[in-house]
Amino acid sequence: MASQEQQACVSVEVVDNLILGYVLKKLTDVFEALMEVSRQHNPDNMQGLLEMGSVKGAALIPFWLKRVESSAPLQVSHVLIEQMNDAQAAKQDRRFQAQVVLFDALLEASLAMDIERYSQLDREAPHP
Repeated sequence: MASQEQQACVSVEVVDNLILGYVLKKLTDVFEALMEVSRQHNPDNMQGLLEMGSVKGAALIPFWLKRVESSAPLQVSHVLIEQMNDAQAAKQDRRFQAQVVLFDALLEASLAMDIERYSQLDREAPHP
């Protein structure tokens, strides 16, 4: 019976990681678009601010963040760091920069675990 419960927990965790990964990708897309608008316009320029408001998906940020809130900070950091590693490996510099900004925002909101603490836990965790 315990084995079935463990399998169910692992299955739920896998699905949760997939959903969280999707949400973090959506947030990264929005942050990437916001950074592009910011780069194109002087931050003091009212037109740049107006265009930031029209970035596709920007209005959904609170919805996506609500979903992130349902995950543990360790899980959020784990999934986002994996995505950041993928972006670096694919040489997607703008995407990586957007992920760094997103990671900082999630840290500030206490939705992610800081990299030092995450790395320490990762080193201490048993690996198969």
